[in-house]
Amino acid sequence: MAAFRQHSDYYRIRIGDAEWAGVPVLEKADVVAVPVADAPDLKDARTSGTSGFQVTIRNTAREREFRRALLYRPQLFYGLPAEVNQVVFVDGAGCATATDPPKWFDYGGTTYRTWFCGVAGNPREIWRLLITLRPQLVRGIASGIVRFVESVDAPLKDIGVRIVAPGGEYLLPEWRRAIEQGFRARVLDRYGSTETGAIAWQCPSCGCYHANTDEILLEDDADGLLATPLFVSSQSLLRYRLGDRVHFDTDVAYCDIRLPTLTIEQARRDDWLIDGNGQRVSPLAFQFEQVPGLLAWRLHQAADGALQLYFDAEQAEAAGPLLLASVGATVPGRQCELVPGVWRAPDSAPFAGKFKRVSSELTARANTPA
Repeated sequence: MAAFRQHSDYYRIRIGDAEWAGVPVLEKADVVAVPVADAPDLKDARTSGTSGFQVTIRNTAREREFRRALLYRPQLFYGLPAEVNQVVFVDGAGCATATDPPKWFDYGGTTYRTWFCGVAGNPREIWRLLITLRPQLVRGIASGIVRFVESVDAPLKDIGVRIVAPGGEYLLPEWRRAIEQGFRARVLDRYGSTETGAIAWQCPSCGCYHANTDEILLEDDADGLLATPLFVSSQSLLRYRLGDRVHFDTDVAYCDIRLPTLTIEQARRDDWLIDGNGQRVSPLAFQFEQVPGLLAWRLHQAADGALQLYFDAEQAEAAGPLLLASVGATVPGRQCELVPGVWRAPDSAPFAGKFKRVSSELTARANTPA
């Protein structure tokens, strides 16, 4: 508490004489008012936002490096070799080739050589990358990995993938089965956010989700998970409401890893979109975070396949063409209507609270039992 009071007048006034439980919860809309300590190596990151509402998060180089350490922490327990090829599914439609130079990272006695592919990328190009590199590890956005597994017309089981570690979205049981059956590999999920970094990871020993409570103070509040990342001092977040529904487990199986475990009840859950060729598009395939001044968005696909993008932006006229270009590249063959200044869904597209920012009547119809 003393560290937050000393951080800025903002927190000194916000906390006052309150004890921890009496400190007002920091909502997403409040983040813009949180002062950022001056540092020469600050770097911005835009959240994708489960409600479509985006905020800017600023971290120093040290904090970014620590976030990466938390991301790689579970791989200490994967039993991987000293040098690992990994392919990571990220936003966008591009795909690296095996001749592209990889990104290198050393952690825990292992060197990771990383290539990236977009979740909306050409499945055959992604398959060629995998079959050439034969990676031991596949990571990245869950729906993008599932979309690839279900759309590629080529065998995956003999590539040699040992671990698939999806993240970015709540991993549905049917998604887990599709990935396991596709790669014939073990699936170990990850849970985190842009604001806080890695929150919890599925243990290869006990199968539960260990929470990074030694670096992030977590409160399983009834109105949504509260997080206080203890390693961030530049843009400190105190009792920040992520909103996901989680609870800490009371009955915990014995595990050598003594971090507490949690159960994820409800987190980001969006619909697939269907492009003009009938192919499924990951709800996280867009790169809207790169559009300057974009504040909020929701995307809906009507029963005829047409798209409506509701958005708020600091300069709507400048943001509109960038948004249309991103949608057109990601969902080819579909018309998209921009609706500036409005970000609520139409009556025909009910959203499930903050967990539904992409909806599709086509997907809903396909998932309805006959």
